[in-house]
Amino acid sequence: MNFPSFASPLNGIANVRLPAWLLPAGWPEEAGEPVTADLRVEAGKITTMTPFQPDQNDLWDAQGMLALPGLLEPHAHLDKTFTIGRSRPLKPGLLAAIETLHEDRRHWTTADLHQRARQGMAWAAANGVTRLRTHIDWFDATPPLAWAALATITQPGVMLERVALVPLTLFADSEAADRIAAAVAQSGNHCLLGGFIHSSNWDPAAMTNLMRSASRWQLNLDLHIDEELSPVAHGLSWLAHYLSENRFSGHICCSHGCALASGSEHQAVEVLRLLAEQRVTLIALPMTNLLLQDAVTGRTPRQRGITLLKEAQAAGVPVLLGCDNVQDAFCPAGSYDPLDTLACALFALQLDNVFDWQSRLICDVAALSGDAPPGLPLAPGSDATLILFPGSDSLTWPLNSAARLVFHHGRLAHQRTWNPELSHES
Repeated sequence: MNFPSFASPLNGIANVRLPAWLLPAGWPEEAGEPVTADLRVEAGKITTMTPFQPDQNDLWDAQGMLALPGLLEPHAHLDKTFTIGRSRPLKPGLLAAIETLHEDRRHWTTADLHQRARQGMAWAAANGVTRLRTHIDWFDATPPLAWAALATITQPGVMLERVALVPLTLFADSEAADRIAAAVAQSGNHCLLGGFIHSSNWDPAAMTNLMRSASRWQLNLDLHIDEELSPVAHGLSWLAHYLSENRFSGHICCSHGCALASGSEHQAVEVLRLLAEQRVTLIALPMTNLLLQDAVTGRTPRQRGITLLKEAQAAGVPVLLGCDNVQDAFCPAGSYDPLDTLACALFALQLDNVFDWQSRLICDVAALSGDAPPGLPLAPGSDATLILFPGSDSLTWPLNSAARLVFHHGRLAHQRTWNPELSHES
């Protein structure tokens, strides 16, 4: 197959297979699957999306290739990434990883942070990520070195968001909480307030200060919350009831939420109902949580360290998948490829209809931002930014899908393809 040139913008793409969630109502089907689509492009924007018609010689023929809009990485840690070679934990588990990364900070210079973060952003861009949210450790009332260092990182085609990852204990003092929120708010666009909320530091007064300071400074929140398999973790339950009684003007993402899987079904249903009413987004992080939860040396884990994703979807809670940590003390592997995260979730969560429906877990910008979407991605008027997967199909995707073509505004930006397998006769 001949691929488009990096030099020339596309007029459009013919015969491309889009997921069912991306298509308008009434789209025709054939053999139980949506028919392929033709996309016409002008000045980097989609002008039309119509069912495939043959013999459109002015369009590049994708020959049924799978395609998605730009991918999301909703939860990463660029300040920690690529440190596993110099800082490996002596034992498994979340708290041991936290301790290991505390020790690694003696290496954190501006040059070190830039080198590692730029590598992570470059990997993400080549994989088709167009929006990446990174949490940045923040351990006192003043911004850390990494907060300023990562503010200057850029990668063509990728929007970077920064979240201040602050231990809940720092919000115990209301004035300190307000100083932290003010510093985040004054850091420019695409900055959010976050917090590490765990049974080891639980403090309802600090949570109240966190919520009030975020409201005062009109900040969105992204919280590391209940990252444990404890049936008595309080974070999500407290937050759900707080929001049912107090107005919060911004949008909230709750990352992890593993403890939902350890409490009672009744409690989980009630918490998810309240979160759905407030349009709180739940971000599941299967790769790192499966490694860290119920982790004991020499013992196979008995519990799955992951939140109740299917129940959240059924309750109407917006849900996303993120990679979390990449090649550091929390997760020694990782690739900044959302397809790897989705493949892990496919097996850990026993997902069905992965391409047609669950691919939204790595593409849904509205779930991340909380903003009402103007329409579906790739609808007429939207950016012609999309990812194509040569050599894959809807039955095996996201497996066997490392090869891809990444288009930004109708122009090829990244290309990674594999040669066909060669047959050899003995």
